[in-house]
Amino acid sequence: MRMASICILYTQDGDLARRVKAFLRTMALVRHVTDPNRMEAALQQNSPAVILMDLRAKECRDLLEQLEQDWSESLVIALGALRSEPLREAEQSGIYAAEDLQLDRHRFQTLVGRAFDHLEIMQENRDLREQSHYGPPAEQPRRSEPVLERAHAPSLPLLRFPSCLSAPR
Repeated sequence: MRMASICILYTQDGDLARRVKAFLRTMALVRHVTDPNRMEAALQQNSPAVILMDLRAKECRDLLEQLEQDWSESLVIALGALRSEPLREAEQSGIYAAEDLQLDRHRFQTLVGRAFDHLEIMQENRDLREQSHYGPPAEQPRRSEPVLERAHAPSLPLLRFPSCLSAPR
């Protein structure tokens, strides 16, 4: 079972916000951020998260750089006009994904679902690294009681099977 799935949507487009919330209502809790100054506060409360960035929004480029530097454990999905320069730049910057603003419900839900799975795997990796950093847990001394119990338990008869090697070809 995965932890609560949080999406942070950064856009000033009300129509886009309504569509994203409708598409993801069964998958995630969508936090809509319209003010670039509120983005850091939203991330502090909901990190790691899947961040949906409308590339048309004001100060989006600055926010993308800040996310890359300060919030690398979150995944960014950029939303922009197909074949636009901002979308191409975002793709090349190392974000998780870039998607057309004309969202296809099934494709978008699949993409966001994979992003949540990716976040979960990244968290498991961090946990495993932390465990290995502290060393393996102390091994518990083995008890010989189960072996003794099996020695006194009735055994099952051995079954014999005919050999398959001598069968004609």
